[in-house]
Amino acid sequence: MVVFDFDGVIADSLGICTRACIHAARQQGCTRPLAENPFTGLEQVSFEGLAAELGLDTRAFAADACSYLENCQEIAPVFPGMAETLRQVASNGALCILSASPRSTIEPFLRFHGCYEHVSVILSRDIPGGKAGKLKALQREALEPVICMVGDGVSDISAAKQAGIPSVAVAWGWQAPDVLRKAGADFIADTPGRIVGILEAL
Repeated sequence: MVVFDFDGVIADSLGICTRACIHAARQQGCTRPLAENPFTGLEQVSFEGLAAELGLDTRAFAADACSYLENCQEIAPVFPGMAETLRQVASNGALCILSASPRSTIEPFLRFHGCYEHVSVILSRDIPGGKAGKLKALQREALEPVICMVGDGVSDISAAKQAGIPSVAVAWGWQAPDVLRKAGADFIADTPGRIVGILEAL
């Protein structure tokens, strides 16, 4: 089984998520302008991580951001080449999405882009716990071995390390390849197709 992060790896959703965060910040009276990519320097790439950085109530911020996403009619684009990569990966074994986004955002995206049938398991924020804990639980419960974690954030790399599996960092995500390399990423994929090559080597 191969585990993929969602936002920044499969979904080109930075713009939508940033707007959700602006909305959530305003709900708490914060009008401080956010960077074009407010997630770039976070250790925990999530709504809670950004709220903590802004000094806001993390639970309320995440709830408001998720509410924005659930009511948003816009579906993010899929990164070019990722739909085919998911298809190829799924043809060789199970594929899991492990994300800090709600299932109500992930599932419509997958259906819209014709990727839903490739995904065996969705572990979203609706399931309690952090990424590392969910990844360890998946290792215990999955019918086949968890081969690696593909992500674009320091928190993805950290979760893989805690679970004792290799990590593949993508070069097109929310955090820079150099940041992910310093965090201990085992591989850097410059293109979606490169992910398939790395998995074949593993």
